[in-house]
This record gives sequence, C-alpha cells and structure tokens, in this order.
Amino acid sequence: MHIQAEFSEFTEYNQVITDQLEWARSEEIDGMERLHDLPSHYGEGYHRHVAVREGLRLDYSNMYLHQTFSMETKMKYPHLELAFNIESGANWTVNGGQQEFCSQTGSAQLIYMNDLTCHAQMPKHERISHLELSFDYKLWSQLLEAMNACPEQSFARLETTITPGMTHIIEQVISNPYRGTIKKLFIEGKAMELLALFLQEAELEKEQRISLKADDVKSIHEAKNILLKTLDHPPSLIHLARKVGINDYKLKIGFKEVFGTTVFGFVRQQRLEKAKLLLERERVSVSEAALLVGYSNFSHFASLFRKTYGVNPSLYGKRLEKP
Repeated sequence: MHIQAEFSEFTEYNQVITDQLEWARSEEIDGMERLHDLPSHYGEGYHRHVAVREGLRLDYSNMYLHQTFSMETKMKYPHLELAFNIESGANWTVNGGQQEFCSQTGSAQLIYMNDLTCHAQMPKHERISHLELSFDYKLWSQLLEAMNACPEQSFARLETTITPGMTHIIEQVISNPYRGTIKKLFIEGKAMELLALFLQEAELEKEQRISLKADDVKSIHEAKNILLKTLDHPPSLIHLARKVGINDYKLKIGFKEVFGTTVFGFVRQQRLEKAKLLLERERVSVSEAALLVGYSNFSHFASLFRKTYGVNPSLYGKRLEKP
C-alpha cells in the first residue's frame, strides 16, 4: 500500500491522504471527528481524525497491517507535528534519503518540515498504535523556539521518551466519554497537557545530558550488566534505576549518551543477537529461541528478527543446516 501526497495548506494534509484510501467505513461524529475503518485487504483497525480547533488537529491510528504501508509526502507548507509512537513505529527519511530515522515504540518527536519530501514506511504484521498532534505553523510558530530552530530551516526534530504521565493523558484522549462541545474542550486541554509534558521532558533530558558525571557513567555501565543477565525478563526502567542508584530520567538519557541506544533498544538488540546465536549453535526451534530471550509473541519476534537480519528466523535456521 503506497500513498503519494502533496499539500500547500495546513487544512489539505489530512484530506489529501485519507481521500486516497478506500476506507471500509467512514463516519462523522459530533461534527468534529471522523472515524475510518481500515479495509480488510489492508488490515484491521481504524483511524480517528479530530479537528480540535483552528490550527490544531489530532489523529489516532490503531491498526494491524496485512501489508507494508508507505507514504511519500511533499511538504510545501510548513508542517509542525508532535507524534507519539505508543506501539510499533516507522522508518522514515527526509531530503531524498539524506537523513534517515527509526521511530521506535515508546518514543515521541516534535518535527518541523518545510518545503521538502518525507518518505515513511510502517511495517506489516505488527500492531500500530500512534497518536499525533498537527499544528498550523502560522498559529504555532513559537514552537520553533523550543526546538532551537528557525523558519528558514527545511527540517528540525526534537525527540524524547513517552513518560507515564504522557501515557495517562493519551489513554484519556483515546477513551474519553464526552460528546459535543465538552469533548472538544476536553481534547484541546489534553493536547496542551501533552505538548507541555513533552517540552518539559525534552528540556529535562537536555539539562541532564549536560550534568552527567563519572559516578553516573559507572551506574549506567552497571545497569547494562544487569540487563545482560536478565534479557528474558528485564526490570522496568524505574526498578533498574533504583538498583544502580540513579533516577530513571538520568538513566534513560545517560544510557543513550553512553551506548548510543535506548535501554529498550539495547534489550531488543541483545535479545535478537542471543536468539541468533541459539539458532546457530544450539539448533533450537524458532519458538524455543523466542521464549528463551523473552518473546511470547512469536510473530512479533519473527518480524523484529527479519527487520534486523533480513531473513525470517525459520529460514535462517534452515539455511544453516545446508551443507
């Protein structure tokens, strides 16, 4: 499934994209929201679009794709977007592939794009839960200050991790019981809370990155050793931080600064490497390898393995058996 779109006004973005999809069902709710059901040949799930107020919209997707979804969008109008990758993520590039990114589960990004083309790809056979807020640049240009960017730039990006506080607000937005004007006010208020929490977290990470000390680095290395010993059932970030004697924010930022990846990314990388070794040396089955490294969802494990090593784990094992 591939979509190509181009837009020159803020109001065109959602309309141009959704018009290209053959939704199984589209329903208008309260005059402010549209609910779209995904066609069965594309996958399962739905997409919600809410026109919160002038210059602010909210989109939420909850889908399981049967085929890879890719989208190429030409941004002729300045685009400001706050995206939350609740479950699964996407690979995307800008400026003709000159800059490449991988938005992982649990990450959040504030992005500015101006007069460039963005190409994004979402994987098949994975649950996708994604919420994003889009801001009209004409009304929200002050957000560029928080990104240390200027309007003349073609691209700017600020990234942090979804905190428990953000998760709580996201859940409230998704499951809100209100209708009409109350619903509109509720979502607008929660959108502002999400933006404030994101900017606060990004600023906190920036400050802590500067203040990382020798003892912190020692604790971070200790945290890495704990993770290596508990790959099948690693502690949560908060519990891991307590074990090594630093706060969870500093561990989260420091780990990425020291090792170049997040705690979550490190665990995933090590799990897959261990699974690969099990398939190579122990000749265990794919399901056994998945369980031994902590994955109970075999399809999710297979998808991660394939994306990392370019081959299905079942085929990888068979390939090794050939003389």
